[in-house]
Order: sequence, then C-alpha cells, then structure tokens
Amino acid sequence: MKRSDFLKTIGLSSLPLALPSVMKRKGRRSLNLPKKLEPGDVVGLVAPAGIIYDESEFERMQQELANFGLRSVFGDHVRDRYGYLAGTDENRAADLNAMFENPDIDGIMAVRGGWGCARILPHLDFQMISDNPKVYCGFSDNTTLHHALMAFSNLQPFHGPNGSSDWTDLTKRSFESVVMNGEAAVYRSKSDVITINRGKASGRLLGGNLSILATTLGTPYQADFENSLLVVEDIGEDTYKIDRMFAHLEQAGVFDQISGLIFGKCTDCSAGTQPTFALMEVLDHYLSRYEIPAVYNVDIGHEPDNFTIPLGSEAEFDADSGLISLMQPAVL
Repeated sequence: MKRSDFLKTIGLSSLPLALPSVMKRKGRRSLNLPKKLEPGDVVGLVAPAGIIYDESEFERMQQELANFGLRSVFGDHVRDRYGYLAGTDENRAADLNAMFENPDIDGIMAVRGGWGCARILPHLDFQMISDNPKVYCGFSDNTTLHHALMAFSNLQPFHGPNGSSDWTDLTKRSFESVVMNGEAAVYRSKSDVITINRGKASGRLLGGNLSILATTLGTPYQADFENSLLVVEDIGEDTYKIDRMFAHLEQAGVFDQISGLIFGKCTDCSAGTQPTFALMEVLDHYLSRYEIPAVYNVDIGHEPDNFTIPLGSEAEFDADSGLISLMQPAVL
C-alpha cells in the first residue's frame, strides 16, 4: 500500500506532517525578557502535556499562587482527557496560544509535565507569542517548550516549578526572587553538591530535562550550545540510559561547545542489575576528558526543592562551591 493511501485509510492525511513553513528560527541573539509578576497579576495555568488526575490539585495550585498575591485562571481544556494527554494536541496548543494572546494574562505556568509538549509545537503561533512576551514557567517535559520559545519566539522561559509542584520554602524563595522581585539571584543548594571538575565558567544557561533535551538534537529546536552552561536533570532513568544520553550529547559535539555542566538531581535513577556502573562513574567517564567545570546534585529537578532557572540568561558558575550566579535580572 502506498503511504498516501495508508494515511487516507487511517484518517491522518490531513494532519500536519511538518512544521509550518511560516515558523522562522530567530537565531542566537539577546532574548526578550518578560515583565516581572507582581501581586494582583493573573497567571494562566495550562496543561501542555500530561493529565492532572486529582481534582483537589487544581484548588491547591491556585492557593499556592495566591500565597504570592497572584490570581490564577485555568485554560479551557486543562481538565480534558485524551489518552494519557490533557486533551487533543490542537486544544492543548489552543490554551497556550490563548494565554499568550490574552492581554489580561500576565504570566503562564504549566500544571505539570509528563509527555506531550512536542506534539503541540506545530500548532503554536510563535510570532504571536514573540509579540506578547510573558513569563512561562514549568519543567520536565516543558523543556521542549522552553527551547522552542527561545528558538522561534526569542522569549526567555523559566525552568522552574509546575503548578502541581510541592512548593517548599526553597522553591518559593527562588521563584519569588527571580520572577517577581527581579533579582540577579545566587543559587546555593541545600543539598551537598558534588564537584566533578573544578573551576569557574560563565555562559548562557541552557538545558532542562536530560531525556527531553536529547530528543531535541538534530531538530529545529536544538539549542545553540556554544559557550553555554548546560543544566540537566532527570527522573526514573537507569544508569545505562544516562550513559546512552551522555554518549549522544558527546557525539553531537555538545561537550566540545559548552563552558560548564550543572547536573541537578537524578531522582529514582537506578543502577539496575549487576554488573553495572554507578551514576558518578558514568558522569566521570564523559566529563573527565573535558576541561569544563562540572557538578552534580544541585537543587534542580524532580525534587521538592527546585530552583527557578531563567534559560537563556547569562550566569557565572563556580564548580568548587556549587554556586550559580545570574549576571543580571531575568525580568523587566
């Protein structure tokens, strides 16, 4: 059977099979900063990926934001169900587009990660988003959206809490400092940071979830890693999978380009069955042959304590102390 006949048979011939031709990559330049969030502002809560199953979570999200003095509204489709996704691709994208376009919405936050952000990319109006810069905050699968917004909307996004996050004191302080107070934050982890390679470096903060980041390589959403500080984290991955993803990054030339590497948490990352390598053995295998400062166990990732990191912002990094310092505020 011909491919076109097969697509007609299953009803997919009318679906977009490529990114819209009108979408133009902006290239590497200074990103547009969104305005800071202030008490009384409205945050739009969207579900670009997975489902929130517990209805009480929606009320908790609004209360957590209200603790900052922020009002919040949900996207029209945030409670939808479509398999393991929070609604169809078109509807999840429509909510995100609407939040950026609506002048009454001051900032946007994902309710959770999961899977599905990559599926909505062909349906996003990147030019409209570029014309309406706003805080967009989330992590995990939202890594896809962060890199797309940087590449095609020239917008600085924030790798930080989702609406359904635990919102510990550290998480709250970091979000408020970076997104609301507009401080050039200094990130000092509560956890014991492990130095892999000593030294200091500076560059643009890039990255996010390691598994998702690896899938962007070779796509239009791949970041420009030159002289960047690469921030990665992950959850539920066996050590051999981290090994495979680091091999992918190395063979794509990423480690030759970055100025430093900041590995946050690898939550529930199992070494698997014997014989095996420990995670630190894998990290050392790759990073020991590059003269780039590198650390592990920073408070970034799928843990209650989770820094808000403005991707695309310039920062300084000291691998000896584990400190990360923004060089300027990340909001207007």
